[in-house]
Amino acid sequence: MFKVFANRNFLEGVLLDKTPKNWYNIFMSGNVAEVYVPEDLIDENIDSMGATDIIDNLQLLGTTVTTAAEYINEIPQNPRHILENPNAVFLLDIEANDAKNIQNKYGVICQSFDAIDDEVLTKTYEYNLFEGQKDIDWSIYFDKSNHTLPSNALIICDRYIFSADAKSCAKVAQNAIELGLSNIRGILNSVLPKRYNDEYNVLIVFDSSTFGKNEEELEMFESIVANLKDYADSNKKTRYYKIRFDLISIDHNCINYKKLHNRRIISNYFVVRADYKLQAFKDNLSTSTQTIFYDALFSKIVPMKPSGPDSPIKSQIQTINSIRELIQNGNCRKYASIVDKQNNIDVITVCKACTNRLIL
Repeated sequence: MFKVFANRNFLEGVLLDKTPKNWYNIFMSGNVAEVYVPEDLIDENIDSMGATDIIDNLQLLGTTVTTAAEYINEIPQNPRHILENPNAVFLLDIEANDAKNIQNKYGVICQSFDAIDDEVLTKTYEYNLFEGQKDIDWSIYFDKSNHTLPSNALIICDRYIFSADAKSCAKVAQNAIELGLSNIRGILNSVLPKRYNDEYNVLIVFDSSTFGKNEEELEMFESIVANLKDYADSNKKTRYYKIRFDLISIDHNCINYKKLHNRRIISNYFVVRADYKLQAFKDNLSTSTQTIFYDALFSKIVPMKPSGPDSPIKSQIQTINSIRELIQNGNCRKYASIVDKQNNIDVITVCKACTNRLIL
């Protein structure tokens, strides 16, 4: 659910003057679920072309408008409150440097009215790979996509990210797990913010049934847990903030299984989609012929038209809702939660403790 925190002057400029252009198109797409303003909505001094008309227009687009004066006005003094809405956009009446510092510390888009980036949510990039292509990995891919969007949470969703292409012996299966882990590390090293001041959340959704049965599946799942725990421990030493991993293995019999087939990297403001697999790179080589797409949430908007089902914002919402349903229905094969310096990590079959900000 996409939210915007802004004041009446900004909304007037967007809806009445149609500027900034991209923000006008974003609102007209009908995908802004909620708008919060610092002003009182009941104001006898508002003329017929003022906020009352703006509120009516937003409601016609399916957007609710609510007063949140105390919350918005408190952000400059208590900026961590911004994480109560981790994938909202905050357009505030504060200095540009103050907004930038809040954005860097908490991974939420925060901009000053004096320095609004109208293109922040419309960037797009696609990279065509061929099998065996040299000198390419996730860091190069994200550099080419000009990835600069902030984030505080990530979902890596690929049922087969730890699987071999076909049934095979235990050694080949273990190599597939190592390849999946290598790509996850590559993704994280490219996406994790350098300047950040809170716990970063990573959720990985996959299918562990390909590992084998019972003890073999549990053993391989636990090897993934151990590897990610090491990564969380080492990250604390280099980036100085915690990572919390949640691992969910989905059951192929659950109703959400097919909905979670598409290979996605979902974050607060962007979606990466792979044609074939997220096991995309090995030793600076492409592992397959495919296209990998990078899209900010509103990169596919068409002026005055609702977003289609394949748009990034719809893809983000659909993936998140499917994972929520999975958790609520208890349809997981295995679940583990990992933080740094955690000695004992239990692998269980109930994942209702998942704390990823994008899911809550």
